[in-house]
Amino acid sequence: MSWLIGGWRLFKEHWPALAIFVLIFAFFAMLLTIDQQRYEIGQAQERNKTQQQELNQQSAIISQQAFQFQRANEISATAHRYGINTDAATQEKEIEYRTILKNQPTCDLAVPAAIAGGLLNYTHRLRAGAVSSDTGSPDGSSLGAITPGPLTYCQAVLWIDPLLSAIDKANNQLRSIRQLDDARQVKK
Repeated sequence: MSWLIGGWRLFKEHWPALAIFVLIFAFFAMLLTIDQQRYEIGQAQERNKTQQQELNQQSAIISQQAFQFQRANEISATAHRYGINTDAATQEKEIEYRTILKNQPTCDLAVPAAIAGGLLNYTHRLRAGAVSSDTGSPDGSSLGAITPGPLTYCQAVLWIDPLLSAIDKANNQLRSIRQLDDARQVKK
């Protein structure tokens, strides 16, 4: 118990110095805490800034992709409408040509067999290049050789406009693809 009384006397005599020491210690502890919190706030602000930059980049990419999708849809819709209009015009011309050719005396004359055979072979090569080589199980009824009748001059004339129409539609589709590529290159 004597040490308690001695400690009390010591405290009574030196309490101002002890109080100053405690205040200085509390002040430095508070400074360290403030400095630590300032550091953590700086780190949080830096992370926030980085995340905001990433978010802005992602937003830019998403809006660019949305624009490209919209542009692609517009271009493909225009190409599709062009194809429909071309088909309609071709059918009108075919009706007109049939009416004109109906009264022609040379309409039933056959194209020479060598020319007709060459056209048929060329058609088969084009079709083979356009159709997938894996057609599944072939239809047994269509495995035999096709013996076409003679190609007449009127039939050849009626083929010309649909063939030119198909070329026109293919060229328009290629133009549309180029437009899409150009739009994609501009945005990069």
